[in-house]
Amino acid sequence: MEVDQSPANTAKSGAPFTLDILSLTNEARNAYGLRRQEYSRYRHHCTQRLHRIRRHLGFTHGKDKTYVERPITVENVTDEKFLHLLLFQAERAWGYAMEIKALSVSLDDTRKQSHYMNRLKKASKTAQQLEDICSAKNGKVDVRTTLDAQAYAALMSGYVLFEAQQWQGALEKFSAARAIYDKLTLAGTPHQEALCHAAMDEIDPNIRFCGYRLRLAKDGVVNVEELVKMSAANKGSGSDVLMREIENLIAKTRQAKAQDLESISWRSKTLPLRNAKLATAILAAQETAAELEALEKATTEVKLEQFDKVLQAYAEADKYVKKALKEDAIAAAKVKSSKSEQNTAELNMIATYVGYSSLRHAIDRNLILAKDIYNKLEGDESTTDRNEDVQYQNLVKAYDNVVQNLTTIQELPGVVADTQLSAEVESKLLYYKAWRCFFTATAYSKLSRHVEAIALFDRAQAYATQIRSGLGRASKSGSEPDSFNVTDKELQDIESRIRGRKCQVHAAWYLENGQDGDNIENKLSSMSLDEKTLDEAIPAKPLFFDIAFNHMDYDHNALAERAGHPKVQQSESGGWFGSIWGRK
Repeated sequence: MEVDQSPANTAKSGAPFTLDILSLTNEARNAYGLRRQEYSRYRHHCTQRLHRIRRHLGFTHGKDKTYVERPITVENVTDEKFLHLLLFQAERAWGYAMEIKALSVSLDDTRKQSHYMNRLKKASKTAQQLEDICSAKNGKVDVRTTLDAQAYAALMSGYVLFEAQQWQGALEKFSAARAIYDKLTLAGTPHQEALCHAAMDEIDPNIRFCGYRLRLAKDGVVNVEELVKMSAANKGSGSDVLMREIENLIAKTRQAKAQDLESISWRSKTLPLRNAKLATAILAAQETAAELEALEKATTEVKLEQFDKVLQAYAEADKYVKKALKEDAIAAAKVKSSKSEQNTAELNMIATYVGYSSLRHAIDRNLILAKDIYNKLEGDESTTDRNEDVQYQNLVKAYDNVVQNLTTIQELPGVVADTQLSAEVESKLLYYKAWRCFFTATAYSKLSRHVEAIALFDRAQAYATQIRSGLGRASKSGSEPDSFNVTDKELQDIESRIRGRKCQVHAAWYLENGQDGDNIENKLSSMSLDEKTLDEAIPAKPLFFDIAFNHMDYDHNALAERAGHPKVQQSESGGWFGSIWGRK
């Protein structure tokens, strides 16, 4: 028989309870039927589990005439199992509703439809009661459990409103639940993070459908992230309070993780983190940067906004690094030892790591911005109306920022000593200088300044040649995951673009400045073709086969005399080959 125990079954005296709602519901649903959509089996499991918990707590109702209703209030919640009671009461009602829906998909029967909605409302009401008991003002549970209960109650309320076709209310509830789960991914174990992502995947289709019914789609696509932000903005101060609670939870979780973060590894070196605030700041920056991976399919605006958060997080870490370096310099000035020099060198390397990471993300941000500008100028998004304010100068500016960032990386302490990293940065610097020259030349060509454009294309080609000369050495040495190496494919791409664009500029220059002084376009327009001639069939030149040679008698002596040669004595036999061909 199953024993209802959890990692923190009974809280210590005075300590808040912990209820991992996502983990409990996920394990119960997967173990008791929902993998095969057996809602009846899951409902019976919830009923049996509730009965066992009540007997364990001595909180039974009695039967028949001895039945006494015993509601769960804040005062009588003295054990975590009381929270389990509310949770599985809501799960039982939800499972019953899903069972009714599975047995009659169409729900044409009014009684079944009413029964189905009553069970959903029962689940929502019980989940709301669980949220009230887990609220922060009661102080019964920890912060994560409070947020988990809020998300669960919002999700159940969203199901009710969704079935009632109240799309706006359902969108707000689903968005609130998704926003909480999205933030909880940053405050928990890897298992809890995976559960939050799975819950978000289940909510997203409902949000898309609500957005579709509310006609909030853009170009036929419903963006879930934008709908969640819009819903949070419309909700007002309540959402702000919730976000503050989540941020406080994330900050506490980061502090707990930072205590376990003793060192970082970078460029095959292990750097110890002895400053707790510095470790927390670096961990926050790493987690913020990790969120970029989930935005691969997001819009450019969303990506740029996240990049700004990452740069801000690394700027905060850089502030703590500089403070640690200042304190170390003061301590070293007072007392010097062999250990102090090592600590200073490690802090300098950590400062280089923070600066390098910040500049790497700044480069990625500028490249995304450059790609967006390029698509508006020459890509699929290029239209006359859209590009009035977008010029090649903006593209040159983006690549100029990339070049400046790479130059700053070269100036970081320790980069010059690392020959491999220095060579990689130099290679990438030449690569983006070539792109900068390429688009600068394109801007000049648009202004019909072809001579300057050709000179810039030559400069870009010179940069590409320099990269190719060191390509073999860089490819052998680049083994780091954040390597700056220029691949052969990238180099071939820019070289082909340079050659193609340079040929276009050359052709444009010759059209304007032909050597004979005549306009080639006028020459082409002056040419005329006779349509009648084109319609008539042109006889082909007849083929000549030398078949008359064997039937003609040449006077070889006369020919020899005219040529000043002695007479040729003809043999009676033409030789073996002559006899074959019948020659005399």
